[in-house]
Amino acid sequence: MNYTTTICKKANMYQCLNSIKCIPINRLMDRRKDCPYRDDEDLTKMTDSNLTELLKSHFKCEMTNKYISQSIVQDKACDCKLENENFCEDEDFHIHYARKNISFQTICDGFTELIPITIDGQNETDETECEKWSCNNIYTSCDGLWNCPRGEDEIGCDILSTLNCSAYHHKCVLLDTNQLICLSIEKVNNGKVDCLGGTDEPTLCRQIFQDKLVDKFFCLRQNRRECILSAQLCDGEIICDHGDDEKFCQNNYLNKSNSLGICNSAHSSIRSDVEQFLCHEATVKTIQEIKYFSLEEMSKNVDDQTKNVFKSLFPSSSIIKQFHQHKPRCHRGFDVRIWLNNQKNLTTDICFCPPSFYGDQCQYQNQRVSLTIKFRALSDSWSTLFAIIISLIDDSDERIIHSYEQFTYLSMRDCKVKFNIYLLYSTRPKNQTKNYAIHIDIYEKVSLSYRGSLLFPIIFPFLPVYRMAYKIDIPQNNQNMKSCSNSRCIHGKCIMYLNNRQNTHFCQCYQGWSGRYCTIPHRSMCSSDSLNIGVSAYNQSICLCPIHKFGYRCLLVNTICEMNNNYLKCLNGGKCIPADEYTISKQKFLCICARGYIGDRCEIVDNQIILSFNNDIFSIKQKCNSKNIQY
Repeated sequence: MNYTTTICKKANMYQCLNSIKCIPINRLMDRRKDCPYRDDEDLTKMTDSNLTELLKSHFKCEMTNKYISQSIVQDKACDCKLENENFCEDEDFHIHYARKNISFQTICDGFTELIPITIDGQNETDETECEKWSCNNIYTSCDGLWNCPRGEDEIGCDILSTLNCSAYHHKCVLLDTNQLICLSIEKVNNGKVDCLGGTDEPTLCRQIFQDKLVDKFFCLRQNRRECILSAQLCDGEIICDHGDDEKFCQNNYLNKSNSLGICNSAHSSIRSDVEQFLCHEATVKTIQEIKYFSLEEMSKNVDDQTKNVFKSLFPSSSIIKQFHQHKPRCHRGFDVRIWLNNQKNLTTDICFCPPSFYGDQCQYQNQRVSLTIKFRALSDSWSTLFAIIISLIDDSDERIIHSYEQFTYLSMRDCKVKFNIYLLYSTRPKNQTKNYAIHIDIYEKVSLSYRGSLLFPIIFPFLPVYRMAYKIDIPQNNQNMKSCSNSRCIHGKCIMYLNNRQNTHFCQCYQGWSGRYCTIPHRSMCSSDSLNIGVSAYNQSICLCPIHKFGYRCLLVNTICEMNNNYLKCLNGGKCIPADEYTISKQKFLCICARGYIGDRCEIVDNQIILSFNNDIFSIKQKCNSKNIQY
């Protein structure tokens, strides 16, 4: 071939190293050595200065940081192999997709699917910050894998055995007696093997980024920890140092020359309960990187459930093409695909819009109130945690709360914070015949004691987006609230607003009542230890939770501040406060230290200066004389 300068300088050509030869760029990294010095198959030898642009159409192996030609993607030969990994990026597209995209169904399921992402200097995956995420749910229960650290999601799932264990117990074959017993979950995953095959310590046979659990029977071999296959159990050959793989076997019906082992399907009808259990625990299990919830297919095999989905999700031979062709159809929201019919593979696309936008493509702005607010507390409330509830109300007899936001305020933490809040009207467009206002309630979070309320009318209701900015002083603890009398407060009490200018007041309703004058019955849905402070436009209770509860009804328990294994979050009498969702912080809790201690966990003794003076120091005629200055 005649390699002319005109040909080799084309954008789709690559000039070989120290040669007049040039080749099309689609022949780079395709396993064929076309250049004399083989630089077309070695990124370190390529001389092109714009290498990224040159390889933009190639498939990038993210985990090995290499490029390969699209022609060798999914050709049943792995080119993106990572050491000690059981999957291949260029062959297993479903696993590659799970490594790059977070899946709601697999968050905090005990198996790391997502490649670590650096956020604020820390590596985050789908298995970090899982304290408030339940590992036992509809996607993990009875899937054959321990998704919870103590396997709570698999308790009661084995219905074939004659041994039925009570709640919070797992089946276990004792090491010494080979007896099948029930073991308390308090003894599992504690670093000590209590059961044959390490069934109580499943993490011993796990690796990060696994798509299959193959070797699951744990034992010592030549004094080294090793996990072996289920096919090696009761096969007549001792592998483990203490014979763990053979000592539980019923040798009276197994031919010692039989290499199939008791876990082979041919022996399923003659296994004992112990053998059946150990074969079930040690058998190969597939980790489902992407899960799909379907009531109709709950009983189907995992492979059957995902087979048809992947055909439609990755129809082309190149996953890279699909990723780069994504267009932001939803201007301000997320584009979501919904399956309408699994059998016919019918789908539709919708847009999930943020609160401030609406429309089939999130193209319209919602009418709303944009509020920027800053709070101040006096020194007596510097370390008092407050609950702030900000509501958008109208002047109707129902006193409709169109929308609200609730957050905590701690002066020592938030004194310089400006809170930015969007409040939406419950109807679109809003009712122009009504008057609207911002109503703010202030409570002490720990005791749920009421501190006061403020009112800020919306003066120009015709504006589609009404912007407000205020600085608010939280009242002192001993500040007397101005009393008022209003006979129209039927089932409540009359409360004056703290920023009262025209004797403005409102009716604070008793539990079970709502409305402008507390005349509308309402059944509270809040937990018994919380406060019902109002009713939303959708007839839902607005609950003020105690410090250890959260959720719309205060039914969820926040365990971040609970003592774990005699480990106190805050030392020296400090009070633990869970982090608020409005607070930008890496810490999941905050310690309010007792007097004399400082530090993130109140672990540091504060410096003291103690001054004592003579009794005559207050005498004007005498010279001030101090003594006993201690440090």
